[in-house]
Amino acid sequence: MGYDTFQQLTIVNFDTHTFDSDTPALVFFAAERCDICKELLPIVEELVSYYAGKLDVYFVDVDKYAELHKRFRLKGIPQLLLFKDNEFKTRIGGLHEKEDIIEIIDSVLNDEDETT
Repeated sequence: MGYDTFQQLTIVNFDTHTFDSDTPALVFFAAERCDICKELLPIVEELVSYYAGKLDVYFVDVDKYAELHKRFRLKGIPQLLLFKDNEFKTRIGGLHEKEDIIEIIDSVLNDEDETT
């Protein structure tokens, strides 16, 4: 496993898979050099199967695509950004337990008002 588990988003295809998609998307902003990102990686990998058919999970390498990191004014990595209904909904910054991430994602998927 590893970052290759996810389809990598680039400047060219980012909007197509997030803002222009009918399927909600979770985008994992990280870098291979980041130790905290490596700790979060197995959790995000589990989310792929947990949300299969309900949520697409993607990866942005911030070292290759710093413009996307800047576009969303992200401070640090890792960051998880959630998109639904053609708009950015929320972000989850840093390392969190799987259950906490699922709670936040579920609240967005179920249209509940909750952000971090």
